[in-house]
Amino acid sequence: MVQEAVHAVKEAEAQAEAILREAQEQSEELVAKAKEEAQAIREKAAAQAKEQEALRMQAAKDSGSKVLEEAAAEAQKEADALKALAAKEEAKAVKAVTSELI
Repeated sequence: MVQEAVHAVKEAEAQAEAILREAQEQSEELVAKAKEEAQAIREKAAAQAKEQEALRMQAAKDSGSKVLEEAAAEAQKEADALKALAAKEEAKAVKAVTSELI
């Protein structure tokens, strides 16, 4: 009877060790899988952040280009207005000089 009890205890210990080994393997697999998933999530987040930054940079570039175009158009308007004013003043001066000569 004692032998049977010892044998039963040894079998129980062996089963417990097997269960512990299996649990250890499963936990290691779960940790490895969690690490892989976390890495994939980090990479995806980094890629999305990079894409968003690229979009913001393009929007800023487009906005800057638009501001430059508007400033250039305004400068051209002012230059044209100054040319027109200079032409009028030149015509007045020519008229004044010619009227003095006559």
